[in-house]
Amino acid sequence: MSTSPSRRILVGIGNAGVTVLDLLSVEYPGMTGLLAVNNDPDSLNASIVRDKIEVPEGDPGEGFRVIDDEFGRTVEGASAVILCGGLGGETGSFLLPALAIRAKSAGLTTMACVGMPFSFEGKHKRDLAERALEKLQEICDAVVVIGNDQLSGGSPSIAAVGEAFVLSDRTLLAALLALTGMLSTSGPVKITRTDIHHVLGKTGAITHFGFGKAEGSNRLHEALERALKSPLLTLPGKGSALKESSMILLLLRGAKDIYFAEVQAVVGKIEQIAGDNCQIKVGVHADGPLGSALELYLLASSGGTVRKPAKPSESNETGEPNSAISPISPISPVSQIGTKLPQPSRGEEISSGHSEGEKGADELFPVQTKPTSKSGKKAAATSKQMQGTLALDTYQRGRFDKSEPTIVEGEDLDIPTFLRKGIKLNPPTRK
Repeated sequence: MSTSPSRRILVGIGNAGVTVLDLLSVEYPGMTGLLAVNNDPDSLNASIVRDKIEVPEGDPGEGFRVIDDEFGRTVEGASAVILCGGLGGETGSFLLPALAIRAKSAGLTTMACVGMPFSFEGKHKRDLAERALEKLQEICDAVVVIGNDQLSGGSPSIAAVGEAFVLSDRTLLAALLALTGMLSTSGPVKITRTDIHHVLGKTGAITHFGFGKAEGSNRLHEALERALKSPLLTLPGKGSALKESSMILLLLRGAKDIYFAEVQAVVGKIEQIAGDNCQIKVGVHADGPLGSALELYLLASSGGTVRKPAKPSESNETGEPNSAISPISPISPVSQIGTKLPQPSRGEEISSGHSEGEKGADELFPVQTKPTSKSGKKAAATSKQMQGTLALDTYQRGRFDKSEPTIVEGEDLDIPTFLRKGIKLNPPTRK
């Protein structure tokens, strides 16, 4: 499969992801390569995004199996996929990592911009989000994490609930623009994919993100000041998070008339805050009209461990699949994701939901992959190719931790039907 060096697909998953793509379509009408994926038909029908994939309602694992091929065809030929959505709900928490595996197995640079739930949304939702994030950080080349509690400045009670979610959506939009702009930079002043991976390709890292927009003669300075005021660039009790980072990504996006003197002044200001030991990687994506508004984005991280990026499926000289780096290999980073469960809380033991002798959290989905030899010919399949699933427990769907369950005729309707009825879902066999 040939890929375009510049074509990227932006995938909005779930209600939050679709909302972000709608905002993007309105504010940047020339943006192409957008794909909305959701199991809410009302949300999809209302979306102005042209390309859509509807996921069947119900079990998200079964829904993924239904859309697997269609998603693979949609991203075929791209060079990069950026997934966007909120974690914490069952659909987003399952589909975001699952589609990331699918994109990675196709040999694509795979990134994600995700929002973590507010604390008032309940402990179960938070636990599910943290586990899904762990999977994403294992799979993706880069992950931008928007912590909604931190975004609200630690005082969400002073703002209306609707306003808090709007702020979250707009911050996800800005993060999406930052990644697409960095991937699009070219020429002597650019940020490479290696740079992005070094900063955002870590497991267990905290993302630091700020953005600002300004116009006029002092636009660059004003945009920087607004970016530095972002609550996502502040560590409680430590001040600026940039001091904790070894590398900072700085993207300037907008007007063509960005001068080197302006860029030098901005870099100097950031160096004063971050210190001399911090590297600053600068990218300039200047394609707007002369004198137009300038957008400034800062991305950094602290903590965590840089993970070696998972490589796409390749072949050796004989035309046989190279099992050392194949996405279906037993030692592949993709197939090893996700067996770690959170520690039990409140004296309750958390189980994987499978009895001894049954398939556990690593039960496999079938996936179509097309390994090729260096001569361009299809490699002979040596075994049935399978793709790992995610070890995500299903939690009750209540929004608040202490809310009462919905009991009808002795059954808790907040528990998904396939769990309540004890129905075992077997993956379909592909011929």
